[in-house]
Amino acid sequence: MVFSLLIRTFAAKLEVMKRILILLLSLMTLAACHKDKEKDEPIAERTVLIYMAAQNNLTYWPYSGYRYAEGDLKEIQQGIKNIGNNHLVVYVDKAKDPVASHDDHKPYLLHYRKGELRDSIPMDSTMMACDPATLKAVAQKAFTDYPANDYGLVLWGHATGWLFRNDTIASYSTRKRAYGGTNLNESNRGSGDLWMNIPTLAKVLKTLPHLKFIFADCCNMMCAECAYEFKDVTDYYIGSAAEIPGEGAYYTTIVPAMMEKETFATSIVDIYAAKYNNRVPLAVVKSSEMSSLAAATRTILQSMDLPVYFMSSELKEKSLIYYLDYNLYDINHFIKTYATEAEYNSWKQAFDKAVIYKVFAKEWDTMNHVIFRYMNLDETNYGGMSMFIPQRELQSTDNQYIKKFGWYDAAGYESIGW
Repeated sequence: MVFSLLIRTFAAKLEVMKRILILLLSLMTLAACHKDKEKDEPIAERTVLIYMAAQNNLTYWPYSGYRYAEGDLKEIQQGIKNIGNNHLVVYVDKAKDPVASHDDHKPYLLHYRKGELRDSIPMDSTMMACDPATLKAVAQKAFTDYPANDYGLVLWGHATGWLFRNDTIASYSTRKRAYGGTNLNESNRGSGDLWMNIPTLAKVLKTLPHLKFIFADCCNMMCAECAYEFKDVTDYYIGSAAEIPGEGAYYTTIVPAMMEKETFATSIVDIYAAKYNNRVPLAVVKSSEMSSLAAATRTILQSMDLPVYFMSSELKEKSLIYYLDYNLYDINHFIKTYATEAEYNSWKQAFDKAVIYKVFAKEWDTMNHVIFRYMNLDETNYGGMSMFIPQRELQSTDNQYIKKFGWYDAAGYESIGW
């Protein structure tokens, strides 16, 4: 009887092993078919990675019940129908959803080509989008497994421009954060406990193939500090200096626009602006001109009679255009306000070569769909890019953190005592 039981147990285990083996062989065959299919096709013109940092309230916004990440993934599925011979790769890192039927919080990678989903790959469950190691691993996989003639990157998620913490992965502390807010315990509450600093992000990007563009679909990233950090890793940098709506870009039409060979940058901006009735300020930077803009800024800052530290009250009295935060002032409006006309006109030539395209917004739509219109915006003052201005109240914080950025040295801040 015992021998018979052992035989039956062994047979059962053998059957399970057989099923596992069949499943593994099936997966291997499927993977081989995918690779063979890719091998038989011509090399793609472009591979674009959408890096979706949604382990936060972008998975589920408790005040409205809206699921921003889920909504954009549905738009992407529509948009991929028109991407032609290109790769779209989407890294998805979501928080836990309170409704089980919507919950897919384990990170995964999607690969689309020629209007169809080619691969859906589960990723390590310990990965966090705010971790530079995760960004590096995901981007290397995307650009190695799906090679193309050129590459693009979409930074999707929460951001607050250049703001900085000393940590490589920055803990949330008041407003000192940068990109990719990730909540601990996979919570959907709040914008994130941990963040990635911009210099760290740029350092990771330097290990990857050179990018045709970076599109920052997140708040406040169109600042001189970020654009300068990214100047060596991408040809074009696209984004908004202001807070953007929670829905972000309309990917049904943005995805095909990202695959356009020459006009992708202006198409992204125009489509984005039209989606919100021109209530999102946007700009395109030509990275190769950022060094010249920094040099021109150094020259003009040295020629102007500027205090070492401004009082925030003075900047407010000047009605300078700012974006969400009082250390994100419009660079064009600041220079125009404090320089002579001749100095400004000379500097503006360098600025217009760097910021090659922009859309003016008289007001803008915020994350919570509150219209921001607290200052007299004028199209001649608007530059579409922000910069940091040292203020007396920030001597122990931002006035020190700004020194971590290449823009600080290149624009000559130290030479004027900033």
